[in-house]
Amino acid sequence: MANKVLITALVAGVALTTGALTGIGAAFAGPDHGRGDGHGGRSHDRMLEKLDTDKDGAVSKAEFEAKRNADFTAADTNKDGNVSAAELSAFHEKKMAERKAEREKRMYDRLDANKDGKVTKGEFEGAGMFDRMDTNKDGKIAADEMMAHGKGSHRGHGGPDDADGQDMPPAE
Repeated sequence: MANKVLITALVAGVALTTGALTGIGAAFAGPDHGRGDGHGGRSHDRMLEKLDTDKDGAVSKAEFEAKRNADFTAADTNKDGNVSAAELSAFHEKKMAERKAEREKRMYDRLDANKDGKVTKGEFEGAGMFDRMDTNKDGKIAADEMMAHGKGSHRGHGGPDDADGQDMPPAE
């Protein structure tokens, strides 16, 4: 029994640490994850803001560990000092739901160009998007124009490479 508890604690600790390290590592890899494609900078900026509690522009070991400890405490819902697979799954689902809600709010705020609390058909359709992407003004969007436009946008946040159709382009 003691071995099972120890193994559960180790697995949960590794999972939480891995998730935190992945996020921290991505935050310091730069806005393009080292890929050079310009994707991801906004989310890393938000992550750095949350972790950098003293606002010095960097995440110290103490700040990192404080976040990791807070996540472990939040995941350990029955407060037995261990995180079960079910608790870890529930914690992960909650975090994903929070990120989804934040992403949807940002998307809505981008779409509601005049900030009146409503998204008109024009705002929804991304008024002017085609014209901005058709840089050579030939009435078509070529692959190079699509790629050039994608360099300045973020996957999953309204960029032209957002093939899942979940996010809409920002309106202007």
